[in-house]
Amino acid sequence: MPTPPRVYLFLSVGLVAASQSGNLVRLGQAPAVTMAAWRLILASSLLGLLARGKLRQLASLRWADRLYLLLAGLALSAHLITWIAAVQSTTVASAAIFFSVNPVFTALAAHLFFGERLGARLFVSIALGLAGSAVIGWSDFSLRPEHLAGDLLALLCSAFFTLYFLLGKRLRRTLDTDVYAAGIYGVAGSAGFAAAALLGLPLIGFDGRTWLAFGLLALVPTLIGHTSFNFALRYLDAGRIATATLVEPLLAGLVAFWAYGEPLTASMAAGYALIAASVVVLALDRPGRGAPAA
Repeated sequence: MPTPPRVYLFLSVGLVAASQSGNLVRLGQAPAVTMAAWRLILASSLLGLLARGKLRQLASLRWADRLYLLLAGLALSAHLITWIAAVQSTTVASAAIFFSVNPVFTALAAHLFFGERLGARLFVSIALGLAGSAVIGWSDFSLRPEHLAGDLLALLCSAFFTLYFLLGKRLRRTLDTDVYAAGIYGVAGSAGFAAAALLGLPLIGFDGRTWLAFGLLALVPTLIGHTSFNFALRYLDAGRIATATLVEPLLAGLVAFWAYGEPLTASMAAGYALIAASVVVLALDRPGRGAPAA
């Protein structure tokens, strides 16, 4: 079936929203694990209110699908936690570059498990996006031995993202977007709170600016950003959506330049141009079938 035009519209808005996660984190002062947990649980609560009449879909899931939902939520939580740990253990540039291989993982895994098409243009798009990410972060890139653990964590973070995406693709065949997102964010947020408790991190007692950051993170990159990705999973190949996320450094950098006056260097401009070219090539690629509509 043809892909409805609104899918591309929602996905475009979602990419802009998801790309602002790093900029919004700057508003608050809280441990990253705690911030991630509140971000997820608030988004789950908001979606639960919106979808309260349909939440019985979760109760009617088969036991196998309930297990998939649990695993997908744990993968999302692990994705966020390993990303935080990677940034704490290596340079941000190194972590971002190693994480940017996730479209490769996702496209190959989706081909193996769902038979998604692997076209030449998709690989060209991924290559351009990876090159753009590398050019942007090259000046701060480091492979020093003391950063090895962080680099490996970034790769692990990328693998968890792929697992979260592919498990979600299976569940999107039977669950509405708002119901699925409310469920998976709830599982991931609960896992985040458990991790924060085990690490002895504070969960309350923050100032108003930090609570504002929690709310905006729940609303913008999660409720709008990730939910748009989950919506698109019903219609588009997981590999194509993962490749589209390579545009996030460009969008985040432009907002940081406008909002915080961060410098825009020649190498960053070149990297952004490569990422833009990656998106153009991806747009010209023939869309895959995605998951059948439920």
